[in-house]
Amino acid sequence: MSFYTSLTGLNAAAAELSVASNNIANSNTTSFKRSEAKFGDIFASSASANAATAVGGGVALRAVNQQFSQGGLQLSENALDIAITGEGFFPMADRDGGELYTRNGSFMLNDQNQVVNADGHTLQVFPLLIDGTSDTNQGLIPLVLNRNVAAEATTTA
Repeated sequence: MSFYTSLTGLNAAAAELSVASNNIANSNTTSFKRSEAKFGDIFASSASANAATAVGGGVALRAVNQQFSQGGLQLSENALDIAITGEGFFPMADRDGGELYTRNGSFMLNDQNQVVNADGHTLQVFPLLIDGTSDTNQGLIPLVLNRNVAAEATTTA
């Protein structure tokens, strides 16, 4: 039993090292969210043993939780880069129309003037009404920007 208990400790240490190395390897990836390993005790049990005197049976990895805390913001030269402060995600659609969500705000225009990420997934928005407000009663559509519009100063976004 003591060999098994020691082995569970080694396995837990290996799992924590794996999570830590993934965090380090991706620390410079845009919008990367670090993970944290959560562990729990394995309790020895027996029908004849007193629970108050039972010795632990080792440790087990219970979960690897992603941390969604706010990261640092950096300025970029790309006019289409967007950052989210606080909670939230950008709604995206893959090429088959599947729903995706990301916090990575690095965007560009494709050949159809749609705002897309590096993987070609389109940024989704609610259609606008005549008064410029979003129509949340309709489904999301790809955000399309007209390249031929002259820029005008504004105080609203």
